[in-house]
Amino acid sequence: MKGHLMKLKITFSQVPMLPPIRGINILPDYRSIDESEKYSVTYDLKKDCTTTEKFTRMINAIQNAPIPVNDEIGYATAKCEHNFYPTIQVDTFIKMKQKMNWIIRELTARDDVPPPEKWLVLDEKSLDTEVLKLNALHLYFEDVTKSVLTQDSLRDSPEFDEFSLLYNHLEEINQLVHSMENWEDSGSNREFFGTIRLGDHCGTPHLENLTDKDYNNFTKDLKWGDLTLDYFRVGKDLQTCYATNDLELVKTKGLEQQITVHPAFEMRFKDDGNWRDHIPNWIEENNLDQYYDFSLPEFNSGRIVLGKLDLTGTNKENVLEEMLKCTGITNIELEDE
Repeated sequence: MKGHLMKLKITFSQVPMLPPIRGINILPDYRSIDESEKYSVTYDLKKDCTTTEKFTRMINAIQNAPIPVNDEIGYATAKCEHNFYPTIQVDTFIKMKQKMNWIIRELTARDDVPPPEKWLVLDEKSLDTEVLKLNALHLYFEDVTKSVLTQDSLRDSPEFDEFSLLYNHLEEINQLVHSMENWEDSGSNREFFGTIRLGDHCGTPHLENLTDKDYNNFTKDLKWGDLTLDYFRVGKDLQTCYATNDLELVKTKGLEQQITVHPAFEMRFKDDGNWRDHIPNWIEENNLDQYYDFSLPEFNSGRIVLGKLDLTGTNKENVLEEMLKCTGITNIELEDE
């Protein structure tokens, strides 16, 4: 596939759902969804990019993985998880704070995980993002998720439904934190950001380690309509710590840098600012280089661009209008040019 132009086509459901929007399903999704509630976008994948070549191989492998179906060989495309982050209005922001506090109460009532600290309850009457609380809630999500996922006995026990409920609560904390942490009353400014993670029919992802050559594909020059490789780890990398001013995580050496190429990606229908350019100053001002060697390639800022949105027959305004209606995924497929 080296040098050969491939396209990635993604088809969405537009069945209404209140943010935060997340889900998991098997693709293709054969549920009865009216064609008027579907929307597709197509990306031109980059040629002659080592990371994109690895990514394409993984998507191909997942889509062509044989599985037994009634003693015959069949094919399943993928198990798909998604998180969407559309523009959030004031009333939705308050509802998200209320939902977070409800989850805190649910977790506090359980006896199989440590409860969130009481000071983490959000102020439902304030439009402040309360970023220190959100940072702490994300750390709670990381710590408890890592603990729960190692409890094979719980996952395989008759209480599996309880495990699933707990896992969903933790994932919703993660979704809410990332939806809320950079919130501001956007007025008429609208944007959409989404992440999609694929695995085989069992949900097992295909992974390859990032090499220095891949790390050198990281770029800060990210534009509206870019398709980028997703982060794909539990935890925060350097640029996320910078964005939330999470000094404590760096000082406790808790950074989780991206380490793999994987079948997971980000859709960017937003114009990124240049905040990542200020990371070196942030490191110097806070004397953080005593904790890590930030000159290593793994600390390169930005993301890896896998492809660009094909705007043939449409325009940015129309695409954004449709993307803001999207609430789920019905299919993902590789196509030749």
